[in-house]
Amino acid sequence: MKIYLDIDGTLIHEDLSENFGKPAAGLEAFLVALRPHDTFWLTTHCTDGDASQAQRIMKAVLPEAFHGDIDRIQPTVWKRMKTEAIDLNSDFIWFDNDIFIEEWQALVKRGPNQTVVEVDLRTNPRQLEEIVRDVF
Repeated sequence: MKIYLDIDGTLIHEDLSENFGKPAAGLEAFLVALRPHDTFWLTTHCTDGDASQAQRIMKAVLPEAFHGDIDRIQPTVWKRMKTEAIDLNSDFIWFDNDIFIEEWQALVKRGPNQTVVEVDLRTNPRQLEEIVRDVF
């Protein structure tokens, strides 16, 4: 199973509240749950195959014990749509807070081997905890 991860609004709060820039509740357990899977960045912080910015952002909000988990997440390359970076021929889960209509359309054409989880930390700040419990 391949896992694709957005950062802003998915792993780190992006709403303009007291939570801005803080890690989502359950992020550490979520990273542990990802360990058996091939995991990839699918974020604007990594569009050109260079994961350094995504790594820097995530390491700033996590204890050092989880930095190895961040380092093992692989970079992706995409330009206009995140679906350009997804291996649509594999089983995968994509975690993101803002999927564009064109991306949904690309996924619908692909078939049933994919799962997309829309994360909404604004309305459910504990959603990663629920994902760990219900998905992994």
